[in-house]
Amino acid sequence: MELKLQKADHEYYETLRFAPFPCETMRENIVPDSCGDIARIVDTTGTVCLTGRELTGDGRFCASGSVEASVLYIPEKEDGLRSLHFQIPFQCYGEGQGDGACEDLDIRGELRSIDTRVLNPRKVLTRANLVLYPAMSRHVSLSVATGVAGDGGEGVQMLREQKQTRVAAGVREKEFSFSEELPLSPGRGGAEEILSTRVDVRGTDSKLIGSKLVIKGFLSVSVLYRETGGRLGFLQQELPFSQILEGGGFDEEDESEAAYRLLSLDCRVGSESAPDDACVMTLSVSLCARVTVWKRLDIDFIADLYSTAASVTCQMDELELGEDSQQSVRRQNVRELLETGSAVRSVIDTEIGCGGAQREGGEWKIPAWARCLYLDENEAMGSVRKEFIVSIPDELEGGELDCQGEASCRGDIIANITPEGIELRFPVECEVSSTRRRRYLCVSGGETEEESPNQDPAPSLILRKMGEGETLWAVAKQYRATREGILSVNELADESQITPDRLLLIPRAR
Repeated sequence: MELKLQKADHEYYETLRFAPFPCETMRENIVPDSCGDIARIVDTTGTVCLTGRELTGDGRFCASGSVEASVLYIPEKEDGLRSLHFQIPFQCYGEGQGDGACEDLDIRGELRSIDTRVLNPRKVLTRANLVLYPAMSRHVSLSVATGVAGDGGEGVQMLREQKQTRVAAGVREKEFSFSEELPLSPGRGGAEEILSTRVDVRGTDSKLIGSKLVIKGFLSVSVLYRETGGRLGFLQQELPFSQILEGGGFDEEDESEAAYRLLSLDCRVGSESAPDDACVMTLSVSLCARVTVWKRLDIDFIADLYSTAASVTCQMDELELGEDSQQSVRRQNVRELLETGSAVRSVIDTEIGCGGAQREGGEWKIPAWARCLYLDENEAMGSVRKEFIVSIPDELEGGELDCQGEASCRGDIIANITPEGIELRFPVECEVSSTRRRRYLCVSGGETEEESPNQDPAPSLILRKMGEGETLWAVAKQYRATREGILSVNELADESQITPDRLLLIPRAR
């Protein structure tokens, strides 16, 4: 006779991360007629704006957008630094798993390197190498047996367990624009040309308030510009922002995490009310905020069962849960020497970039690069770039772990001039999310079997000791007794009072 099981249904999402895939894009660009011929390329910087992402019919990932490039160069027969600004479009594909059940595709883009070479004094070729990190959410419907219903449950003994797991309750996205006027120092000349602009987006808070998701963060802005008198100026500023997203369907005690993707970037001299004002800049960006809401589920399940009235055959399934979810930050102070080949007089700009963190052998390995723009002893502009690996010790131990690390340079970059070049000192932080995967056997079905009338009768009373590592449940199941009955007849309050040398009286159920 089949046992009728009572079941509890759980609905949630799980995040699937796929292997990163590279993308190379390039573009030839003509120097505008208003600019002089290029004598020498000094440096090239770029920012990834990822505007399109989709899962193609053959299961591959497609990402598209542009690299906002700035080429710094020295023109012929002119003094000072000049800049070319243009977009390098890209569209590239990565291999997925063809899983139609996946949804909420997310792809994060990272600029690994960018460089420019002169084809002729009026034309340049700029090449950019990107790394793209895809992730998706998959809906999960979990049904777990929690009890036995109906007449078939007579005499059934159940070993129930409860485990807590942290799962994604859903994802919300919102695109929004941000614009801010940036006043320049009144003691310096106004800006004649913006040479390069960098923006780093950092989330600081994300929480549910009623039916709304409130997110906050900062835009760290760095602008290199040429003043009216020809001097170089550098502006750094942190701009706070906040947004409200719909959070209906979630509970206030749920946790949330926000990630940001840059869609567009523009910085120009002047303001909306005074376009010709050289003492102010206007920054305009478009962002996409992606908020993942996490909830904690208590999963009750039947780990084992038997009947005191009949023999039972159980069907077992494996239940895999993510437990012991933790978030932590690992920090490492780094020192790197960038050799310039000539004496350095002053450092104009420094930049640190971090790639995707990978956990290897008890450490987080982070590909990173450093760039410096400087003046040498002859007042000539130069730049130097170096790639390296940052290793941060990991405190996670053993077991099957799902780990994700996001690295960044959060803090001051200290540049010291040395005889060999420029020594940089800076902190690298790795935000680590870890979940331990554990598997449990749970009852998914069962049938009771009729006993043969010719079966030899079993003794009604048994005396025995519990073996090493043996549980009272296993003893009771072996003799089709109950744990409560064994404790009662032996005048014990609970299982902890049973000593290895204790002789137990086991009353077998009739």
